[in-house]
Formats: sequence, structure tokens, C-alpha cells
Amino acid sequence: MADASDTPGFLGSVVRGLRGAATLRLRPRQRPAPRQAAPGPSPHDGLDAAEQAALEQLGAADGYTTRWPVRREVARSLASRQLVVIASDYVLLTEAGRRALTSGAFGRD
Repeated sequence: MADASDTPGFLGSVVRGLRGAATLRLRPRQRPAPRQAAPGPSPHDGLDAAEQAALEQLGAADGYTTRWPVRREVARSLASRQLVVIASDYVLLTEAGRRALTSGAFGRD
């Protein structure tokens, strides 16, 4: 078979393109460096009054309840800080949530 550089016209460009694609596949993949985690809310940030009240309410229920009447934003905030675990049929206070209640490390006014 003739070299792709010697083949004129459309067929030559197709052959050169295929040869380039095959060359790209033979090269080892270079993976980008792992990215740093996005700076989300830290568990050590201060809690607002609604979050503190929700934690205290859950703590009073021995850290487990099947009904937890708090606003969605409050529940999501506490879950994102890993202070509570929210399942479809229960809410559980985590060890970090218990420490937050007992230590008072979270911004109490």
C-alpha cells in the first residue's frame, strides 16, 4: 500500500486522519491531577439558631426519630455538615452531631 502522504485527494486525507487516530490511541493517556475538594460548609462553622434548635430537638429524642419537623434548608445544612443522617423513614444524629451538642463548639450566641 502506498504511503498516505503520496495519496492525493480525499482518500489521502482519510488515510492520514485514520493514521493519526491510530497514533493517538497508542499513546498512553495522561490523566489530569486530582482536583481539590470544593470548599463547602465545614462542620466547624457556626450554627444558626434554627440549626441549633433542630439538633437539640433530635438530641432530646435520643438521637433518633421518624418525624423531624424542621425546614428543608435546615435539614440539608445539617446533613451536609455530616451532623445528621437523613433516610427516607428516619433521622439519626451522628457522633459529630452529638459532639456539637455537648461541646457547644458551634457558634452559640
